[in-house]
Amino acid sequence: MLTAPSPHLSAPYRCGWLLWAFVILASSFVIPTARAHPSDISYLKVKVERQRVEMRFTFNLLSLTRFAPGMDANNDRQIDQVEIESSRTALLDYLNKHIQVQVNEKEATLGTASPFECVWPAVEGKHIAAEADYPVRYVDIVFTQEAKPVLADVWLGFDIWRQTGPLGSIEATYAQDDLMTQVPFSMSEPDYLYDTGYAVEDIFKAEEPKPASKESDAVKQPYWMSHPLELIILLMCFLLFVGYVIRRHK
Repeated sequence: MLTAPSPHLSAPYRCGWLLWAFVILASSFVIPTARAHPSDISYLKVKVERQRVEMRFTFNLLSLTRFAPGMDANNDRQIDQVEIESSRTALLDYLNKHIQVQVNEKEATLGTASPFECVWPAVEGKHIAAEADYPVRYVDIVFTQEAKPVLADVWLGFDIWRQTGPLGSIEATYAQDDLMTQVPFSMSEPDYLYDTGYAVEDIFKAEEPKPASKESDAVKQPYWMSHPLELIILLMCFLLFVGYVIRRHK
């Protein structure tokens, strides 16, 4: 417990005591916290369909240069779309190695990759980013794959934190019809299993009644009741034949 300095203390000692008290008081209000910088955040949108899944990753250039060192091939401290496409193989290899995928509880890959898309404005038809802008220049990398007979579940596990740093995170959104599910990935929560529900939806569907056939609905009647005209003609022919036979025997 702090006590007031004695009035008999020297001025330098008294100033030192006040400085020490100020430091202790200030430290009680200042609590250091570790917060993720926007440049540490990547994005993912998983579009879930009955027999197809699309994964759209959005990484900034700062992260991509860590995934594929040497992207700035000419060392001019800027990156253009040509250099990004030239690093396509290295980036895809890295992502397939460090992002684990399971579809319907079976090991899978990320799928087929579409052409990379720079999502910042082009200048004179070209996408060029200076080194200082790497944290705010993003690139979309899209993967798609089919799932037969239906897409039952998707599991993702990330092992990219050595490159992104311990504060790195991925803000994911799973979109299935009108349902949106937010899922954060981080070093402490690196994986997630998404169950689509498609595999069991048929169980809860009410069985549709089969339409009754006309034959089953109609009361079966004897042939002679449903064909009276034919019966009359046959009867008349029979009577004529009988009359003819009787006349022959007279």
